[in-house]
Amino acid sequence: MTNHAINFQSVVDEIRETGRTDGPEPSLVTVDAPDVIDVCRQLFDALESRTDPTTCEFYLHPNNRRVLERRLLADELAVESMPFLERQLWTDVSMPEDVILFMHPDAVTLGGTVIGDHPVGVGRIGDD
Repeated sequence: MTNHAINFQSVVDEIRETGRTDGPEPSLVTVDAPDVIDVCRQLFDALESRTDPTTCEFYLHPNNRRVLERRLLADELAVESMPFLERQLWTDVSMPEDVILFMHPDAVTLGGTVIGDHPVGVGRIGDD
């Protein structure tokens, strides 16, 4: 769990609002995938060419972390083939259940404003 009283729903909303830029390297990277593992993998891959992903962290709802852990155990997936799993996973109940953030810890303000020094990955879990 994060150690701050942060409303991640508001942070996600603000990231979506302030992260939209029309430059050659937009600060907001979005991905959609049907499950947690696919979203995490796509976010990691999308930011890998734009920043050092080893400095980035995941932010997700606790239920999504449980789903991720169960899938890894049940499917006996090869963890070493998924470098995104080496990243910190922060959980907070205020995170929307259909969203995963992947970003440098200083990429946004506590209010959710994208600073622009680092790209921010926003992943949506869903089939549509």
